[in-house]
Amino acid sequence: MKYVIGEGERVLVFKNERLVEYLKSGTYKISRLSNKKYEKYVCEGLFETERNLDFLLQYERLAEELQVLDVQEDEILIYYKDGIFQGGFYEGKYAFWNVVGRNSYAKLDLKTAFEMDEKVKNVFSKTKLGEMFDIIEIEDYHIALYFKSGVYEKVLKSGTYAASKKYFKNTFQKIDLREVMVYDETMEKIFDTEPEMIHDFDIKKVREKELLLWYQDDLFKGKCLAGSYLFWNKLKDNYFEIIDLNNGIEIDEKYLDILDKLEGVYTKYEVKDYEAGLLIIDNQYRKTLKSGVYYFWNGHQKIEVYPVDLRIKQLDMQGEEILTKDRVLLKFNFIAQYRVVDPITNYKEINNVENQIYILVQMILRGYVGVNYLEDLLENRIEIGKYVLEKVKKEERKYGIELLDAGIKDIKLAEMSGLENAAYREPVKKEKEPESEFLVKEEVPEEVKVDIENIIKKEPEYMEKLEEKEEAEAAAENNETEEIEPEAVQEEEQEQEKISEESASAILEELSKILAKNSKK
Repeated sequence: MKYVIGEGERVLVFKNERLVEYLKSGTYKISRLSNKKYEKYVCEGLFETERNLDFLLQYERLAEELQVLDVQEDEILIYYKDGIFQGGFYEGKYAFWNVVGRNSYAKLDLKTAFEMDEKVKNVFSKTKLGEMFDIIEIEDYHIALYFKSGVYEKVLKSGTYAASKKYFKNTFQKIDLREVMVYDETMEKIFDTEPEMIHDFDIKKVREKELLLWYQDDLFKGKCLAGSYLFWNKLKDNYFEIIDLNNGIEIDEKYLDILDKLEGVYTKYEVKDYEAGLLIIDNQYRKTLKSGVYYFWNGHQKIEVYPVDLRIKQLDMQGEEILTKDRVLLKFNFIAQYRVVDPITNYKEINNVENQIYILVQMILRGYVGVNYLEDLLENRIEIGKYVLEKVKKEERKYGIELLDAGIKDIKLAEMSGLENAAYREPVKKEKEPESEFLVKEEVPEEVKVDIENIIKKEPEYMEKLEEKEEAEAAAENNETEEIEPEAVQEEEQEQEKISEESASAILEELSKILAKNSKK
């Protein structure tokens, strides 16, 4: 009988379980009485048989038309026919017909990361095979360090990579080659396993208190402090400058344009136009800085800029109570104007200059008032300020200041109860008189107490009249549209000062008369 084998088909002829013939396409005469067995196969894709593959491959004519591939335990075989994915195969031995179409294969190593071509990417995206792998995309100008269960394995360059999840926990450290890299033990291992890579980098070591500035094409790229670093040199040429932060101290002007990129390695100080800046290094004065902005490297030295205000300042001494020579307790409001002219002395020698000047003026004022009678003080109040000014000027160099002006703002009687005030202000005659050998303490008569208290009560009345006069004049001043001449203002101030002095003198005169009258009794 006729036996037809079509195109793309093959027949294996077995007799007594032995392969005896291999028939290709064509027409054959066979006997029905024969005890041969005929097995027909389509010559595409995987050669699938229940028989022992190694046994069949012993037949040369069959083996010539098959591609045989061994797949290990840690591999996956990806099979394509005419560029189209046909399937994936795990551990085993496989044979593929090499008769019809074009076969291609890809073996995937499950024990390391491998680069994926476009066909494998397509397979992973369209099948569940991709779920079995960790996938990383590495862009241009980047590399990735691949670690298996925390142990460095190899460097991955630009491309797409996959690593099987079956055996290890995969991690990737992606590095931008355009940025500075730390030269650590991992990078040393990389150069040990791939020594040719070391030529792709410039290696720089920076010591403590040094600053490395990195440039490419004359453009600033970055800074590095103490440590060892790698700079990729395949894209552009690198240029470096190392600065000792302990030398020079003040930053050179050529670095001012990049200071905004050097945060953390310098300190900025600003000296205002009304200040002097004292440069203090390790608690030692170095020099005085004029107004401006200054930048200093952060080295091991302690740098400070101490600002000293050079503007005119006013010292206000309010309510200073001082006893005159004739034992009248007065309350002074005193003002003084000064400025610092020697910042160095002011910094080195004086702690709290305003407080020190206050004490100095206070002592001079007390000394002057204490040796003068009330009447003289009121008549020569302007001389008080001149005296204080003259005395302070003799001391001002020691304080590093210049006293510009000083004067009495006003003088008032200190507030005390009537009897106590009278006893405290027991008058001392201006003319020198023989002193009695002893004093007899006598009780002040009741009528004198009343008179004293009435006299003291008159002080607010005088002041009230003065205030009323001032308010009336101020109101008249607001209604006037014409400008007041400076001479008129000066005359008015002198008149007010005269009234104030007359008020105090009148009170004290009446008080003295009462006490004198009591003394005669």
